[in-house]
Amino acid sequence: MMKQWSREHKKVYSRILLGSIGCVVITLLITSTILYMDFTSIALKQVYRSDSNSLNQIKTELSNMTETVTSLSSQIYTDPAVSKLLYYTDLNIYDTIFAQQQLDNYRASLPFIESIYVYNAKSNQFYISANNARNGVQTKSELDDKGILALFKKFKEHLPFQPIPRTYNIGSVETTHVSSYTYLCYSIIDDNNALNTAVVVNISASWLGLRLDQSENNTFIINQDGILYSSNDRQAMLTDLSDKTYIQKIIQDPSHSTYFVDTVDGVKSLITYTSPDPLGWRYVRITPYSNITQEISGMKYRTLSICLGILLLGLLISLTLSHRVYRPIDKFIRKFKILETEKRNHQHILKQDFLRNTILGRETNNAEVLQQKLKYFNSELMVNSKSLIVLIRIDQFPSVLEKYKDDINLLKYGIMNVSTEIASPIFQIEAIDMGDDSLILILNFHDPLNNMERDSLIEMAELMQLSITKHLKLSISITFSPVKESIEQCILIYKQVLEASYHRLFKGHGSILFSDDIMDLKFKEYIFPVHKEKQFIESLMSGNVDKARSIYIDIVGEISEYSFTVVQLVISHLALTVNNVLRALKKNNAILTLPEFDTTFLLPNHVETMEEINTPYFKIFEEISQKLEEKRSTKQEDLIRKVHQIIERDYSNSNLCLNSIADELSMSPIYFSRLYKQLTTKALSDKISEMRLNKAKELLETSDYTIVDIAEKTGFTSSSYFYRLFKNSTGITPSDYRKKINV
Repeated sequence: MMKQWSREHKKVYSRILLGSIGCVVITLLITSTILYMDFTSIALKQVYRSDSNSLNQIKTELSNMTETVTSLSSQIYTDPAVSKLLYYTDLNIYDTIFAQQQLDNYRASLPFIESIYVYNAKSNQFYISANNARNGVQTKSELDDKGILALFKKFKEHLPFQPIPRTYNIGSVETTHVSSYTYLCYSIIDDNNALNTAVVVNISASWLGLRLDQSENNTFIINQDGILYSSNDRQAMLTDLSDKTYIQKIIQDPSHSTYFVDTVDGVKSLITYTSPDPLGWRYVRITPYSNITQEISGMKYRTLSICLGILLLGLLISLTLSHRVYRPIDKFIRKFKILETEKRNHQHILKQDFLRNTILGRETNNAEVLQQKLKYFNSELMVNSKSLIVLIRIDQFPSVLEKYKDDINLLKYGIMNVSTEIASPIFQIEAIDMGDDSLILILNFHDPLNNMERDSLIEMAELMQLSITKHLKLSISITFSPVKESIEQCILIYKQVLEASYHRLFKGHGSILFSDDIMDLKFKEYIFPVHKEKQFIESLMSGNVDKARSIYIDIVGEISEYSFTVVQLVISHLALTVNNVLRALKKNNAILTLPEFDTTFLLPNHVETMEEINTPYFKIFEEISQKLEEKRSTKQEDLIRKVHQIIERDYSNSNLCLNSIADELSMSPIYFSRLYKQLTTKALSDKISEMRLNKAKELLETSDYTIVDIAEKTGFTSSSYFYRLFKNSTGITPSDYRKKINV
């Protein structure tokens, strides 16, 4: 007893120590987590502010560029030299060259200009200044930039001096793909609402791309519809990004500058974006989350190292304090143990014993005495009210018992509580632990006029099963008795309910059974299929496992519709049959050792499903087949060995043949011939001839007998047949064979 107390005291001490350690660990974890989250939040805000300032700077640069281009376009438009290109159709060569030089000067004045077009509708000519071979004059039909013509047709859709993102191909021989921002400057429209003159300034998108790519992060511009208005190595200008989740979030926020964290191309990232500028453009920057939290992660590990040091110090302090705290608790535990010993006389335990003994018939009381005792135990059951009993059985009980061991009673208490809670709205209930895997609920109707239908009982049972599975991780099977007029009548049918519960064998775990259905099966007459049993025995004796298993399944499959008594008798009868087959095989020397046949499944409390019964049968079927196969192989080897010994012994006897050997072995010649060929892949006559020829070769090599004498001594009845057979076998005659050997 002292050893047991010592172990329990150590357990309490361990809990105190672990509780102290747990408090320290939880405190450190919560603190470090809060710090890490705060640091991360601060880092995100700092990166956002930095990215936002950078994006606003790019926005300002684009605005300044627009103002510069606007000023330049106006200046070009009003330049006297360039004006001749705009309004005159017949220019001398000197005016054209001078105006072209002016355009080149304007283009060279700003590094971001890709090209300048001056368009004269009267002459249908474009005067182009570009930093490539396109410099010069192109007619409207020859113009390589077809996109500008399409833009002229829809020029009213665009305001003057506003950047228009576009992509186009230039070059007549080798085409080059160009992305740019185009600024239109026009003033005169004819009666057909077509442009008469225009100045077009194309700003290189790559110039703005350099500004966007100054950081390592992905920076780009989109419009209000999610169309990409910038270009980089990752994506081309005017790519539709609206199908991407993070772009949709930006579009759905039409007016704010802010940030959020999302996954971009499989990488967790910080997305910063601005509010729309006057053009409706939005500037977006994507920063990988790992870049932001890299330093914070290092700080996290340093913090964890510090926390680990504090934890070790806390463990030392907890160890010291636990010793001090444990002493008064130890005294309390000792007193509590004394009280726990006295708890055996508690009213609840006495009540359980009384109800259990009453259900099992160990204690018999009339209705009046039974009611008095129920009242003494504070039970609200009314003996003479409509009642029924419910038998609950824990599925897979051996494994449950192994898992919970000392806590199994607590587990049963939990099952009783859950079941009582579910049934209490309709019934007064007493729950009883019947030992092993069984629990009983005695249900008293609140309302004697309530006739609860079977569907309602099934619904209640399913709710019990669902709740117990959810909260206790257990499966249960439930069996209902019929509704009776009193508790006394329910007690009388307990054994019927118990027998009905055994039909879980066929219904499986989690089954819901009604005892009156099962009891109706008692009236069905069962006739054991003797003819199938004979086939079953023959299959086992011959080692035909598949057929034996099939017949067994047929026999067992029929008994699910009969009473459990029939089930027991059939299973027992089959076990006796298998044992008789084993003894017969042993007696006939068909098997050398008897395989072990475990028959513990014959006890109803030892199995829960048919699988547990079938498994030992199927196992013994396989073992019988294996033993027979081993014995059969040994017999066959012995037979072949004996046949070869007879041939070795009697090869010189000319009467040695299939029939003589079969007679000596007491076998049918036909069966013996077929069996020998099946086992050796040779005909017996071929084996005899082979033996005689080998002996003849020995005599030719070692003796001076004549060929005729050798043929006679080796069992050949005719020397000519011997000659022919020898030559067919060796390719030469016996005489030539002897000469060849003696050379």
